[in-house]
Amino acid sequence: MRPTPIATIHIRKVVGYMMLVPAGTLFLLYLFRPRPYVLAGACAWAAGSLMMLVLSFDSGAVARGDANTITAGRLGIGAWCFSALIFGASLRLASGWFRAPSVISRPMFWAVVVASIWVTFGAALFPRPGGILIAAFVLMTIWHVMSAYFYIGIARRHRFVGATMAGVGVAGVAVINIAAAGVAIASGGIGEASTKVAYFNFIASSVLILGMHLLIFEDLIEELRAAAAEIAKSRDELKTMSVTDPLTQCYNRRFLYEIAEHELEQHRRYKLPLSILYIDVDHFKAINDTRGHTVGDEVLKTLGAILCELTRTADYVFRWGGDEFIVLLSAAEPEAKNKANQIRQAFLESAIVQKLPDGVDLSIGLVPVPPDTKDFDPLIDQADKEMYRRKRALAS
Repeated sequence: MRPTPIATIHIRKVVGYMMLVPAGTLFLLYLFRPRPYVLAGACAWAAGSLMMLVLSFDSGAVARGDANTITAGRLGIGAWCFSALIFGASLRLASGWFRAPSVISRPMFWAVVVASIWVTFGAALFPRPGGILIAAFVLMTIWHVMSAYFYIGIARRHRFVGATMAGVGVAGVAVINIAAAGVAIASGGIGEASTKVAYFNFIASSVLILGMHLLIFEDLIEELRAAAAEIAKSRDELKTMSVTDPLTQCYNRRFLYEIAEHELEQHRRYKLPLSILYIDVDHFKAINDTRGHTVGDEVLKTLGAILCELTRTADYVFRWGGDEFIVLLSAAEPEAKNKANQIRQAFLESAIVQKLPDGVDLSIGLVPVPPDTKDFDPLIDQADKEMYRRKRALAS
């Protein structure tokens, strides 16, 4: 004997109400992340819920003898068709609006308008209104196929797993709907056979729902990563600007004090040679007074470029102030002297200096850094004095 049933479960009603869950979660996600494609997804599943609920009620048509055959009146047929149009169109927009302008194309707009008119007049006036189901079903299926195409395109461009799942899911929905329609036509109506085929939609729809939710989170994560990279880039640019002289693109004196401890530690620990060059442009004030500050700036930029070109990656070039520069060379005193001569010769042979009056030159003071040095300031003062001693020697 079969036990007496405690409750009767209407599977279409259960599925219809279950579809309200993704509709609700997508709407909540839209409040958190207001993107048009998220809202379109929420509308799609709300319409899908209505499609299933319409199928679970007898809206007034005369029933057949087969208990498994769905009967629906004009209102039910019209409601199902409108829901199908909204479901298909919303999925199409959800896939097409991802990182794209939220516009409805003219062909899609007129397709919706014409289909809506057809459904309205067909449900109200046609002797056999069931015929309007075909137009709504075909248009919905076309939009499903287009949605699958767009989702797969998103997956190829952005490598999003969610887009892949959504594309596979909506393609599965389209294939299963076509199979169910074929069974319904063969069996003479929407009955038990076509419904059993349509139940496979639960699997495809689950994949589609998970894919749409995952796509939203992947989109958000990528946007956050891009924002973090932009912030890091801006931070690096600000850092570079804070330690770089804007005119010559050499380091400023602030950066010297930032690296001083590290460089002196390397100098002590590994006994690396280190020397300081203190460089000053002779008669620079006269250049500004007679030729203008624009020419003076060009002289400084030329000197900065020469210093950066003739030094290595391990060396540092600083604009100390005005027309004074400091070079921190990873070299012993003899090599540093040769480097100072190269710098001076390159400066004198530069195009801009060749156009200036005689007497424009470089005075360079050189001081080797002892191994036990703990502070650059005394050595910079010493190099400054050496530079002035050379300047006086040249003047005499």
